[in-house]
Amino acid sequence: MSDQGGPEDLDSIRAEVDRLKNEVEKLEARPQKRARLRKVFAVVFIVLAVLAFSAATPGVWARRTVYDSDRYLAVVGPLASDPAIQEALARQLTQAVFTAVDVQAKVQAALAQRAPKLGFVAGPLTSSLQGFVQDQAQKVIASDQFQRFWLSANETLQKQVVAVLDGNSAVLTVQGNQVVFNYLPLLNDALTQLSGTLSAILNRQITLPTITPDTVPSQAVASLGSALGVTLPPTFGSVTLFQGDELTSVQDAVSIFNKTLILAIVLFILSVALALILSTNRRRTLLQLLTALIVVVVLERRFAIAEANNVVSMAKPENQAAVQAIIGAFLSSLLLATKRILWVLFLVLVVAVITAPYPWAVRARAWVADVSRAGLGAVRGAELGPAAVWIGGHRDTLMLAGAVVAAIFLLFASISLGWFLVLAVVLVLYELAVYRVSAASRMETAEVGI
Repeated sequence: MSDQGGPEDLDSIRAEVDRLKNEVEKLEARPQKRARLRKVFAVVFIVLAVLAFSAATPGVWARRTVYDSDRYLAVVGPLASDPAIQEALARQLTQAVFTAVDVQAKVQAALAQRAPKLGFVAGPLTSSLQGFVQDQAQKVIASDQFQRFWLSANETLQKQVVAVLDGNSAVLTVQGNQVVFNYLPLLNDALTQLSGTLSAILNRQITLPTITPDTVPSQAVASLGSALGVTLPPTFGSVTLFQGDELTSVQDAVSIFNKTLILAIVLFILSVALALILSTNRRRTLLQLLTALIVVVVLERRFAIAEANNVVSMAKPENQAAVQAIIGAFLSSLLLATKRILWVLFLVLVVAVITAPYPWAVRARAWVADVSRAGLGAVRGAELGPAAVWIGGHRDTLMLAGAVVAAIFLLFASISLGWFLVLAVVLVLYELAVYRVSAASRMETAEVGI
């Protein structure tokens, strides 16, 4: 006869069961708690990655455009051939010369000596002369010689600005309390080609001096003024880049920008890595991150376009076309860079989606595999599967769909001739593959009497 426990034993057993249940609950709660923490930190690092990416993308583009001489010249070089830029340069050149020489005063003096009664035509005559000189100046600016000089001047400017931003202030001219860029050599080159016209206007032979970027600005201004027979202001042919007391602040800001850019790049890489490591579902985290980055790039593109339009609208009406050309050149460079980034992100997103274990993705991969086998079977004469039969029944629809997709792509994408040829070859191969599989499928169907 077995011993039977009393109430005390039952209570002890129940207590032990409760204790074991609590232990199990605690053990089960630990992984869940760790999983929740991993999810939280994964989200935090995704947010950090997106913020770092949003700062690094325009920052990298700006640095490469300004600091890389080849990239900078690729943007500003073609501007000299833009009609709006040529018109603006010719207009400002003519205005600068007519103001410095005071052509209207000379015309009035000449009329006072020879035809005092015609003094009232001095203004209209000066305007006509100014229009004529501007037309001649625009022809000069459109010449190949000026195009080469434009590239040389901008290359010099780029190197000097970069040197100043990096802390070397000695490469630019300092006038008083201002840091200026001297474009007098560019101006003198245009005036040299207009010397015949200027000689006729001033009624004396004008021989302009040779002025190079190495010429001391004060000497260059004095030499040009002597040739024109006037006293030019010391700032003639120069543009102020920085006030002297602002230069240090600008250099400090650029230094902070460079360091922040490096920090943003490093933070982006680390945040992406940590987000994927901590995630409990790495593919989902990757898809979320890629989607967020695509949205950021699209928003930055729209913001850049809006800001470019604002800058153009703030310019003087007569200068808006030229400002539009300049802003458009830099904006096109930014849009091209961000378009490439979008393509990369989109391709990675597509690969991540189509390789996912989602049921529809698995079915799609299986269908592609069947189609591939059907294509190979059609070429080799082997037995075809159900995918080939389906293609045979939808041949016209598939061929039309391929052409429509290619047409839509060409409508919205700006591609070079080389990529157009690649697209054409892919389309032809696709159409031939569909046609060949369809023909083989129909032949096989006819043979078996289906």
